[in-house]
Amino acid sequence: MNAHEYLGDDGQAMLLLCSSLAVPATAKETVLSQLKLSEWNQLERKIRESSLRSPAALLGRTAEELAKALALPTDEAERIARLLEFAGQLSAELQNLFEHGLWAVTRADELYPAHLRDTLKHQAPTVLFGAGNIHLLQRAGVAVVGSRNIDEAGAAFAREVGTKAVSAKLPVVSGGARGTDRIAMQAALEAGGIAFGALADSLERTTRQADVREFVNDGKLVLLTPYAPTAGFSVGAAMGRNKLIYGLAEFAVVVSSDHQSGGTWAGAVEALKANWCPVLVRDGDAVPRGNKELLKVGATALPTVELAEISDLSAWMTRHTATKPVEADLFDLALRERPK
Repeated sequence: MNAHEYLGDDGQAMLLLCSSLAVPATAKETVLSQLKLSEWNQLERKIRESSLRSPAALLGRTAEELAKALALPTDEAERIARLLEFAGQLSAELQNLFEHGLWAVTRADELYPAHLRDTLKHQAPTVLFGAGNIHLLQRAGVAVVGSRNIDEAGAAFAREVGTKAVSAKLPVVSGGARGTDRIAMQAALEAGGIAFGALADSLERTTRQADVREFVNDGKLVLLTPYAPTAGFSVGAAMGRNKLIYGLAEFAVVVSSDHQSGGTWAGAVEALKANWCPVLVRDGDAVPRGNKELLKVGATALPTVELAEISDLSAWMTRHTATKPVEADLFDLALRERPK
């Protein structure tokens, strides 16, 4: 694996600014932090509207030059200049990352998942770290989400959806967590299909597991995260990666959800409001209250009694959901259309 196959000059500049990969521990102790998503979105627009035009043009410039070219306050220009100073450290970190079978890509790079970028637009993560065949991420899949603690009826439903997704030639997208996520992903992999795992933490540790590494090496499993490969778990990170799951999906299926609490509920409601993709919910006897309430706010029922009879899951979901076209906007337009 070669970092330059994944990251262009713009991408490497974005990594310096938007990830902590190259920032030494001593610098972190001085509260030198990477740009948040909202901060990058603002800076990207300033770059596009300036004479610099691209993130790579920021490299090698002084804080004074950046402040003048981008109309930035002095402290912001100094922060950006300091982050860009770690280009040498970034090269070493990227070499180590890729030697261990991991990769990194940014919104400015061609290999960034197009469906994710086009669906989430300005909410798409600036940086993704991952393992596995990144080219597979150009295909939208079926997201399968639900509770960690799931009953047997829910588990059977998740397995059935995972298996039928494979028959429909769709990857299964989930979060890799215990319960619904792993059940659906495992069902897809055992049926000879493909799965995408959007992780909230520990990409590096997860890829060291023997069974995971086998599926990754066989081109059946792709793991990705918007967080550092060694990042630990946090509730905020788990909520944040919900966007990633829905952004990679053509359809989403909620197996089990609490009502007005938990990541499954929050992610489904956010996806419905943002119209990221059609959201279907397991319906039938004894489903959780959250499932019923999601139907009231715009989700589509996927009845348990009908699932076994569906021969083409993709066609069924297309017929039963009303999709809306994604509207084009100016998001990252200059970066995507700049002549090569």
